[in-house]
Amino acid sequence: MEAGAVGLASVAALKGVLSSWEERLQAVRDECEQLKGTLLTVAKEMGETETAVQRSFKGVDGSAVKAGEKR
Repeated sequence: MEAGAVGLASVAALKGVLSSWEERLQAVRDECEQLKGTLLTVAKEMGETETAVQRSFKGVDGSAVKAGEKR
């Protein structure tokens, strides 16, 4: 009888662990969903900044400086 009870206790413990991990994963999903809009906004702004910096360098003649040479 004890052998059968041990197996059931293990199953119950495993179900508890499974539930715990499912709750943790849902919390991570929820946090990712909350961050999604902010991260997309930051990515857009960084892309726009990079484009603006690239444009600001157009017209600058870098031919006077050789590769690896400091000004």
